This record gives sequence, C-alpha cells and structure tokens, in this order.
Amino acid sequence: MKAGFSRVCINPPYGAPIVGYYEERYVKGIHDDLFVRATAFDDGENKALIIAIDVCVLGQKYFDSFKKAINEATGICEDAIFINCSHTHTGPLVGKDTAFPKTSSPDYDAFLIACVRDAAVYSLADLKEATVETASTEAKGISFIRRYRMKDGSVQTNPGVNNPNIDHALGTPNETVKVIKIKREDANDIIMISFGTHSDSVGGEYISADYMGYLCNIMEKAVEGTKCMFLLGCQGDTNHVNVSPTQSEASISEIGFDGVPRSYAHAEHMGRVIAGAALSVYSITERVKADKISYGSSRVKLPSHQENDRLEEALKIHDLYSAGRASELPVKEMELTTLVAEAERIVRLKDGPEYFEFLLSAVKIGDLVFAGIGGEPFTEIGNRICENSPFKETVLCCLTNSAGEYIPTRSSYDEGGYEAKASALMPGSDDILVDAMAKLLNDIKC
Repeated sequence: MKAGFSRVCINPPYGAPIVGYYEERYVKGIHDDLFVRATAFDDGENKALIIAIDVCVLGQKYFDSFKKAINEATGICEDAIFINCSHTHTGPLVGKDTAFPKTSSPDYDAFLIACVRDAAVYSLADLKEATVETASTEAKGISFIRRYRMKDGSVQTNPGVNNPNIDHALGTPNETVKVIKIKREDANDIIMISFGTHSDSVGGEYISADYMGYLCNIMEKAVEGTKCMFLLGCQGDTNHVNVSPTQSEASISEIGFDGVPRSYAHAEHMGRVIAGAALSVYSITERVKADKISYGSSRVKLPSHQENDRLEEALKIHDLYSAGRASELPVKEMELTTLVAEAERIVRLKDGPEYFEFLLSAVKIGDLVFAGIGGEPFTEIGNRICENSPFKETVLCCLTNSAGEYIPTRSSYDEGGYEAKASALMPGSDDILVDAMAKLLNDIKC
C-alpha cells in the first residue's frame, strides 16, 4: 500500500458571507486558516482519496463538481472519492444559504473546486510505501448531548448554562477518538483523527477552522515529521456546551447572541483535549491489514417531513422573521432559533418533495473502512452503525459526499427540540439509514 498527503488553503475573501446561524455574518478577517486536506491510497490496482474540507455544509452540486474535477484530473473513480465537511460555523458560505437570501460568489465557488482538485492531485504525487496502524481512546468532558428534558416536561436544545429548569440530558455523548497512523517510508507520516461533536465553539465574524484546526496544529507540532487531518463523526445532537461548568471552564468562553458560550480559547481547549487523548495512544497503535482497496456507494430514499396542516401558522412566523420583526415572536435565543427553523421547514416543504435521496459511501483499505453519511445523524445512529459493521476498524463520518438534514432518532420527534423540529426527514428515517449502511458495508466487505 502507498499513501500520500497534501493540503491547500481555502480562505475566503474579506466581506464574504459566513454560514452557520440564523444571523447574518460577513468575513472581517482571518483568525486561523481553512484548508482542504487529502490523503491518497494506492494498492497498485486501485486508488482512493479521503478528503476533509473546512466548510460548514455543501449542497449536492458541489460534491458532484469536486468529484467530477478530480476524476477528470486523475482518473480516480468517483465512488473512491470520500469528501467530509468539518462543519465549522466560522467558514464561508458555499452555495445558497437556507437562513437568508444570500449566495456565495461564482469566483469563490470556482476557486474552491480548483483547490479540492489540486489537493487530490498533490496527494497522489506524494505517494510513498506505507503501513496503517489504528487505536481508539476517549476525549472526556468536551462533548455534551445538547438536548435536555426540562423540569416542566418539555425538551429544549441548548437551554442555557446553569439553567435551573434543566432536569437531565437526553442521551450520552460518544467520546471516542479514533486515531489512524499511516507510517511512510522516507516521508512524513500521516495522522487521521476522527471525533464527533458539533464544530461551533468559536462564533463571530473571523474565519476559523474551530477545534479541529487547533487539533491538527497541535498534533503536527507534538509529533515531529507528521501531517494531520480531521474527520467529523456523528454529531447531530452533541456540542461543546457544558450546562453546569466549573468557574474555570466558564471563564474561557463568552455567552453569544443565542445563549451559547463560545470563544477561540474554548476551541483551543477542545483541540488540546482531543490531541492529548490521541497522543496517549500514539505510541501503542496496532497495525491493521491494509492490502487492498475497494469502494462502493448506495442511495436511499428518506421520506419528507411535511406538515401542511400547520402551514398557516408557519407562514406567520416566516413572514415576521423575514421582515426583521423577530422580537414580536414569543420566545428568544435558542427557542427562537427552534421556532423559526421549524416554520422554515414547514414552508420549504409545502410543495414537497415526497422524499430525499441520501448517498451512503464506503472506502475500504484492507481491514479499515471509512463510512460516510450525508447530513447530521444523532449519536445513537452512529453507534448502531458501528456496532453492526463487519470491519475491524470503522471510521464513520457525517456530512460526507452528500447534502443532507439533521437525522434524528425516531423517539426524538415525540420529545421535541431544535433538531427534530427542523429536520426535513420523517420519523423512522434513522432505521432506513442504519439498515442501508449495514448492507453497503457487508457488500463492500465481500
């Protein structure tokens, strides 16, 4: 097996729109750089690419454009191209914003496509003989379920720090850190790290890769002669917010417009914790067979969550918000975000579609598999997929190769909260997705 690495900077220009909130933001400067990173694999017969991009979300046409450009430049089959978004909320808008009537510029779109293509080309030019080793550990105390049962029986997402009305969290975060160490002959080693929690710990109008940017920098400084990339795991119901922080934990963040604490210091803290966990097992990784590459994809149809019986109510909320009269709505902060997101979903789906097509992806490197889902699945969904995987090592990523929505568990629709109310998918979509991914992984294993 051979492996290669590259990275290309993708910083947007001053004044470009930033995506991630129901609040307009535009680039005022660069706090830390955004990159597209690529790791290439070549077994002598087949090639594959694992690509990570520091953007929040991408529409399907962008994934398709990236793959087409890479295929034309390298000949690599599009099913062998695995593209994961970091989901940073301090990155550029790419395409159309769902919260505001704004779009990215054609010039930036063309620039980004060229950067992704170039990263793929450069990683293939860097191929060296390699072996693959893996390890798993945990990063404790930085990821939290963000959906809470309140004492009045209701469910809220991000109900606020030290809220006395919180009863308990609705679930348990997956704190697993997966480390893939690629040791190469006469070249830099490659570290791939996967962890699943929302990439929204910074905020503001300065470009930042969030905690994964700090993580990659820390790892490259701590382990001489390495290059690092991050892959985002399932995180649809988790984020960085400890609702009962210690005084020192609270001191490194500031409460934002939506009641959520954020800061660069908090992002750096998260990067250090994950890096510390990865370094704790870096010297005791276990070699896995990495002899042959195979890959595949499948498409599943997930039913649309239409509620036209509530359309009149939703249109009123939509009109008030669009007219800049959000202060007239009966809630604020995260509850306002939830109310608006639910209304926008109902309005957006009033004429369909009946279903959404999701692309599932898998790239097998011997006994190691990278599995990808579009959208943002809840932690429990990711756990179920990994438990059913036939592979020794499964790196499961969200926001990969396909546009998508929040993918809540069936039970969360009855519970409530931002994700379930905003999701365009009907209850039961999680079961369809888990079954389809199990079939894909078993097919590619054969």
